[in-house]
Amino acid sequence: MTDNQNKIILEIDEQESINEAKEQIRFIRVLVFSLGKESYCLEIKQAKEVVNLSQVTRVPNAPEFVAGIINLRGEIIALLDLHYFFGVEQKEKTQDSKVIITDAAGFNVGLLVDEIDDALDIEESLIQPPLATLNDKLASYTKGNIQIEKRILIFLDLATVLNNPEISNLRKG
Repeated sequence: MTDNQNKIILEIDEQESINEAKEQIRFIRVLVFSLGKESYCLEIKQAKEVVNLSQVTRVPNAPEFVAGIINLRGEIIALLDLHYFFGVEQKEKTQDSKVIITDAAGFNVGLLVDEIDDALDIEESLIQPPLATLNDKLASYTKGNIQIEKRILIFLDLATVLNNPEISNLRKG
């Protein structure tokens, strides 16, 4: 009779282990977007909103990475072109072009992207170290990469991107 009780207890322990393992799987929700032919993603909680590219006002004597400014419901937002930082060829702006509004670095800024592709729940264990083929600058802006089927997403560390020396110097004036 004791053996049966132990067996039942072991089965319960095994089930508890399975449940604990399931609970330990963590997911991150990411916003997937494209720049040129490359796919990138960032944690969706870093994006306050995504808006259509509207009228962009060019700022005289601004650095190359500043695409201009936009008026978002009365708030003037600087629009940064991520193509510049990642060395990606700039595509012509189309109706698919979007602006990701973020305050990941403590200030509101718009990020110009070619297209928003998707929002996905990614298992944290799928995040791999940055690819060795990424140049040093881009690798320093990433948390790693994620392979989904035949596509590789470059997972950005948005705070690092927005706190790079060029943007910091611009903010100081």
